Amino acid sequence: MIGVVIALWVYIGFVFGRLSCANGQPVTNSPIIEPELLAKAVDHAKTLAVTADPQYKQHQKQYQQLLEELRNGSVEALYTVAQSLNQRNVGEDRITSVQLWHALADGADHVASAVALGFSYAEVDKELALKYFVQASDGDGEGPHQASLYNAGRLFLELNDAASSLAYIRACATVDKNYPGYETPSQTNTCKEAYELLSNQIMSKTAPGIEDASEMFLYASIDDFPQENTKEFTKWSKAMEFLQTYAALMQAEDGTTDDATKKAKAFETYLFSAQEQLLGLQKSSKKLSALQNYLLEIILGRIQVLVTASTKSEL
Repeated sequence: MIGVVIALWVYIGFVFGRLSCANGQPVTNSPIIEPELLAKAVDHAKTLAVTADPQYKQHQKQYQQLLEELRNGSVEALYTVAQSLNQRNVGEDRITSVQLWHALADGADHVASAVALGFSYAEVDKELALKYFVQASDGDGEGPHQASLYNAGRLFLELNDAASSLAYIRACATVDKNYPGYETPSQTNTCKEAYELLSNQIMSKTAPGIEDASEMFLYASIDDFPQENTKEFTKWSKAMEFLQTYAALMQAEDGTTDDATKKAKAFETYLFSAQEQLLGLQKSSKKLSALQNYLLEIILGRIQVLVTASTKSEL
């Protein structure tokens, strides 16, 4: 359904962003590093002592501090070594760097390591890359990692999940409103541009079914309309409940002709009830986004088809 929209990412691509959160990431979990892996990290750290830096004494002081922190299992020291290993671009070193990032991301929820893993797997294992971008997008517990919100949205679309893509890109585009301390203006602009482009391409290049349209609807407004505890949100929620009940009844249908008219009437009742709620919501069309109005038309059109089919079955 969304395949044609993938061209969006050729235009925009991945976003790198800051690898640190607003005030640095407090690490509450201590990673478990296998002795062999730690030994490799320490061996590499020792090579960092060699320098032509004129500030030799200062370099040695920093090196000794890094080595001490590394042996004490410091997350930041381990991450620094992993970055250094990866930048050498040697097969064995790159493997070690990924192993260290895994230990930090999986064992200590380290945001920067999760981001690094997202990029490491982006071209070879998109589902695994998505897992780590989603993890990184949660940020430091106080606010999100903005670039990872976008990158997760990008991969969700490549994996044919437009609703989640809209949700994550919208979250990226609105970080400035909800978490201003975690926002980078250039990333906000990129996400707003991506969200608008994705919305327009869904409307012009795709014809989603009723399930896809329903899943996308609540994420199809950059203004987060309708919000919970509003009459519009209540209408939407009731309509979805009626449609879910209808779908459950259809799945439970045994295919017999016993009391077929009564069953058809019951099915119609839920369809008409859903239709009534959505028509009421449609009256708020000025508040709905263009994409939401488009999706609402699709859902109402499909309901009408089901009503017509149900009516014919009674004849």
